[in-house]
Amino acid sequence: MTKTRSQLSPERSFFIFLTAVCTMLICTKSSPLYPMNDWLDANCYKTVGNAMLSGKMPYRDLFEHKGPLIYILHAFTAYISFDSFLGMFFIETAACFFFLRLTFLTVGRISGKYHLWTVPLTALAVYSSGAFCHGDSAEELCLPLILWGLYCVLGPVMEKRSLTRREAFIIGFTAGIVLMTKFNLLGAFAGIILVISVMEIRRKAFRKLIYSAVYCILGTAASTLPFILCFAKNGALGSMLEVYFYDNIFIYGGSSSPVWMNIADGYIFLITFLPAGFALIYLGTAFSLFRKKPLLPVYFGTSLLLSFLMIFAGHPSYQYYPLALAAFVPPGIGMLISSLSTEWKIRIPAAVTNIFTLTLCITGCCLLSPNTYLMKYERSEMPQYKFAELISATPEAKLLNYGFLDGGFYLAADTIPEYKYFCQNNTGLDEMITAQKEYVESGDPDYIVTRSYTRKKEDFPMYTCIAEADFPYYKRLVTYYLYRRDGVTVRGS
Repeated sequence: MTKTRSQLSPERSFFIFLTAVCTMLICTKSSPLYPMNDWLDANCYKTVGNAMLSGKMPYRDLFEHKGPLIYILHAFTAYISFDSFLGMFFIETAACFFFLRLTFLTVGRISGKYHLWTVPLTALAVYSSGAFCHGDSAEELCLPLILWGLYCVLGPVMEKRSLTRREAFIIGFTAGIVLMTKFNLLGAFAGIILVISVMEIRRKAFRKLIYSAVYCILGTAASTLPFILCFAKNGALGSMLEVYFYDNIFIYGGSSSPVWMNIADGYIFLITFLPAGFALIYLGTAFSLFRKKPLLPVYFGTSLLLSFLMIFAGHPSYQYYPLALAAFVPPGIGMLISSLSTEWKIRIPAAVTNIFTLTLCITGCCLLSPNTYLMKYERSEMPQYKFAELISATPEAKLLNYGFLDGGFYLAADTIPEYKYFCQNNTGLDEMITAQKEYVESGDPDYIVTRSYTRKKEDFPMYTCIAEADFPYYKRLVTYYLYRRDGVTVRGS
């Protein structure tokens, strides 16, 4: 491992960092090149994170169902910028850098050749894909963690040895962080544990297996205990267990579709929204299987299969789901290079190749990223900021995002929601729907925001629709409506 890390000279690290910055500037809507990140999920995270600075706790005070690390990260970014995603841009860039750094090491470890040109090409295949829609997803933030776990086991698999205590601890530690982010992304770690267990059992190295299990558990405890203690101290541990685990497993995770249909749906989403990544994974695994030492493709194939099943088998897919499987792109590239290894008759200087591939990455991201359409808009053109200007006319206005996920209106209005069910998320809980209706019927919110794909207005007693605005979202035109309670105080009227 020391030898592989020595390959990362300061010059190479700077090139990887430059690639990460350029990629994120173009591909994520959290970038300062965009007016805002208008993704509903990202705004849920941001709203909860901002609210944590006011003493509110996720799950207990504001109902949202992702892992606690998501909200803590967004609370941290609120110190950088309360009313924008600038802080998340820095975190996404850091995550991208570590993912690309591990890409360089993984490809080199597998193929025996450390090529910097693989870094921009990996960035292009992953971050310009349709699966990287909007930016600031749990899948994106977990990419370097999953790849780190896969990388740690490369040595034991390739050298046919047991895990060191350090490697076992890192695997447990990274798995714990993923557990606290989005637990259905743990499939790759299930594959890691299965492969290592089978290897140790075949060697009858039961004592080594027990040591590895203990250090893995210690690593998991080290990364999860701070979250447990934090929520317990603030009286929100029970709410976290109920919402994050119970609701996600038994309510959100449930599906009326048969498992085989969900799996087929996931496969279609994978080849549709991560096409280049899928091709690299498939080709690398297929070519490597024909080599005399097929243990690597078996290791990665097992981890990939379990990861795929945990992500897709439980319910229908979303466009960003395949992004978590992009952690297998670097191993795919490494196996492909190793299988097709040959000496080139024409040698091109490394600097020329690196500059060319970085230029290709930047150009490709500009042309292929599904997010760049939003760059052409100014904040003043977006419904969130149009409505915020009207809402600001009422001092300390109470706002309710009604009937859909957080559309970014709390962020634009620079306000913290007063209501536990501040939006309607995808869990579909009856109590959430009932509570939102009761908020409206009580006339407590000063302003209500709704949206419609069919230009259908809501009929709220005591409220008047004062504004509407059309804007594209996921390539569909959405109409947003702003309602004001009759008799609300408005400056200048």
